[in-house]
Amino acid sequence: MTITTKSEKAVDVLTIDAQCLKKLLENGDVTSLGLVGQYLAQIEKHDGKLHAMIQTTPKDLLEATAKLLDQERAAGRIRGPLHGIPILIKDNIATHPDLGLPTSVGSLALLNSKPRKNAKIIDQIIAAGLIILGKANLAEFANARGSDMPNGWSAVGGQTQSAYVRGGIDPNDSHDGHSNPSGSSTGSAVSVSAGYAPFSIGTETDGSLTIPAGRAALYTIKPTIGLVSSSGIVPISTKFDSAGPMTKSSYDLAALLDVITARDPSESYTKNLTRSWSDIAVAVLDPEIWKFPETYVKPLDEAEAQIARETRQAYEVIKSKAKKFVNDVDLVTEDKLELNGESSEWKIILADTKRELNAYLEDLEESEVRSLAEIIDYNIKHAVKELPSHHPRQDTFTNSQELDMSSEDYDRHLAHLRQVARDEGVDRVLNTYGVDVILGPTDSGLTSIAAAGGLPLCSMPLGYLDYNGRPFGVSAIAGRNQEALLVKVMSAWEATFPSRRPPPELVASS
Repeated sequence: MTITTKSEKAVDVLTIDAQCLKKLLENGDVTSLGLVGQYLAQIEKHDGKLHAMIQTTPKDLLEATAKLLDQERAAGRIRGPLHGIPILIKDNIATHPDLGLPTSVGSLALLNSKPRKNAKIIDQIIAAGLIILGKANLAEFANARGSDMPNGWSAVGGQTQSAYVRGGIDPNDSHDGHSNPSGSSTGSAVSVSAGYAPFSIGTETDGSLTIPAGRAALYTIKPTIGLVSSSGIVPISTKFDSAGPMTKSSYDLAALLDVITARDPSESYTKNLTRSWSDIAVAVLDPEIWKFPETYVKPLDEAEAQIARETRQAYEVIKSKAKKFVNDVDLVTEDKLELNGESSEWKIILADTKRELNAYLEDLEESEVRSLAEIIDYNIKHAVKELPSHHPRQDTFTNSQELDMSSEDYDRHLAHLRQVARDEGVDRVLNTYGVDVILGPTDSGLTSIAAAGGLPLCSMPLGYLDYNGRPFGVSAIAGRNQEALLVKVMSAWEATFPSRRPPPELVASS
């Protein structure tokens, strides 16, 4: 079935955001049905190369949904500001089979599984009038299966490629090297940058929203743990996991954050889009210290120098505008998250993965596997597809399965994380220096500090590597439940720095 529409305005899917689409829909310049057709055409045109998608929603379901929302609009029944706008969802967020989409987490073992119901945020998204175009690719099992493999690959979806990087992923690059789009919300980020939808939903345990968003020139936020429902999201650790929006603008982020946090319209995050630094006190981190180690990012002097230089230049601009500015503050680094020589974060993840993943699998209506142990066995039996030479490991899974950890030891590691990241970390810096927020490079250990503390973290686009075109960004971390402040920071950032650029190769082919 081909989705057909009346003649209507063609939109530039690479640059247009949901706020602009809202105005076009209100003015009758486009219909939701027409937008679905334009975005599907973009997916069909580019995803053979980018592999950002797991599956698009069946066209008959898309057509029925879009027509219904167009009819509701015509009748004056508007569900919210995002009524009738397409969106993509990371494929670790459960969708009931009635939606026509898998919930595979990128794994062949779960490709035919059937959740009993939608994840709570899926129901919130549908109730707000958004159109789920499909499921986005990801690093398989949200990067929780095995170690030290190129990011953004799954057995179901293949290897996601950046829409920006010239030449694609270097086969000799490291796990999160400069040619890699990063993950695990790889497809959620790449798909938005490639114009498959104006925005998407991803998830983060440690870095899986912020880093791929930074490498796709997008805005994102990992909310305070617990603010967004984790019900129906395939878990790694609910102590660290959260879903979040990935968008081209601060307005879109605020509006979508309203939806997934069930924010009362009277307190909408869009009210925090002040576009000014004048009442924000800012501390920043030294980009020479706050960067990924060589084990994550294969060193390239040219790239590292450019990121540090342009980050410093951004700091100077903010310094001239902010209420207060403190340079190079002494935030604890991620090595302090160790306890007696062990990573407390890693110990909690290993303990939670087995317990929480088993609970998710046991609750499925249908599934070929019902436990972590059965997934490990499935991968061995289907090693040609699940454990190929370029992604041969499932050591994280086996370590989780074999871990025997007492509740006392678990509580000790969790308490250590919260104390170091919050009390001795972010809260200490905020209070000591009298600032509201701490900024630093997105590709850094800030993601682990946010995870350890359960703290909100956002990412904003900054520049593009001369070396290969890869975007890079700056992140901001704040105290618990300070999402409104981070929305204000993203709004000020957007008003201060040049607009994000669409991928040049896709612009040339459009």
